[in-house]
Amino acid sequence: MRILYITRHFNHSGYLVLEKLIEEKFNIVGIVLHKDSNRWRNRYFRPFLTLLYNLSCSFYSAERLKTTDSEESIAKKNQIPILWTKSIKSDAFFDRLKSINPDIIVLGGGWHELLPERVFNFPSLGCINTHPSLLPEFRGTSITRWQVLHGLRRSGSTIHYVDDNFDTGGALAQKKISIPIGTTPQKLFFMLGEVGAEIMVELLRSFEANGRQTPFRVEHNADHYEYFKKWQWSEERLIIDWAQSFYDIYHFVLANTQESYKYLGPLLILNSNKYFIREVTIREALEHVPNATNKETNVFVNSIDDDGTIWLYRAGELHYLGIKKLQKFDRFYKFRRARMARKQLKLKVLDLVVD
Repeated sequence: MRILYITRHFNHSGYLVLEKLIEEKFNIVGIVLHKDSNRWRNRYFRPFLTLLYNLSCSFYSAERLKTTDSEESIAKKNQIPILWTKSIKSDAFFDRLKSINPDIIVLGGGWHELLPERVFNFPSLGCINTHPSLLPEFRGTSITRWQVLHGLRRSGSTIHYVDDNFDTGGALAQKKISIPIGTTPQKLFFMLGEVGAEIMVELLRSFEANGRQTPFRVEHNADHYEYFKKWQWSEERLIIDWAQSFYDIYHFVLANTQESYKYLGPLLILNSNKYFIREVTIREALEHVPNATNKETNVFVNSIDDDGTIWLYRAGELHYLGIKKLQKFDRFYKFRRARMARKQLKLKVLDLVVD
């Protein structure tokens, strides 16, 4: 079975699925990558760029979340031809597709364009895609951020036929996983990439043995059946809404986790000063007498840990919200480190004033 593999470059899922298919010795006749000017593509510059990224994470006190695994490198290492294209909709690409003549197209790490009908209908066994959610839930893009924002404790990977819309083709395989509390979008994407690679192998074996597969219908939470658009990073959208529950605020901060703190993040306004909340934690609330209060918001500082975490409480909340790391937001924020909350605010007991 001749497989043409398509993926975005430097993609957790795209790399993990490709690596698994190579390990399982599937016949991959080509890999399609987007032809762009990404500096990370240069194998001589990549070690230097990786070093710079690691140093920047150390400076900002940020977790290293960026994937630097290259689909191009693993393809070259295994002598798999690479097809570079600016657009999969072009006649030039379609001519290449006809010359390669794959039995099936596998999208392992998404693509920035909607595939045209003449492409996804060309292989005799069809075109299949792996998607990091339990479809029909969470169609679209930035999907792991949206799932974290909604506080999901269960997700999964789906493989489906590609049709003329995003993520609406018939489901062929699906596997559920539990999402531990505190899972970032990046970590969830990696977890779902591993699951997607696992079920992709099983599904392709079925294609090899039995030909084209019959899709099945699945039902999940209909509240999440809408199409989710690309995540927006405007300053206005990132301001924390203190009318929300602490549980929702916690997931809002978590969903906005960045791979570098030189980017915008969830915005906290205290006493007319602006801070990005870079790390939070949460725990179930117990009856406790708070130390300080703001009469307008009824937000209390319940306690301050030795590590500098500031624990907030509010009447009626089911959880305490712990602010661990803050980064001051001003025109020089790209040159500022994230620091433990207590140290950043230079206060022993915080009289919280939310603007």
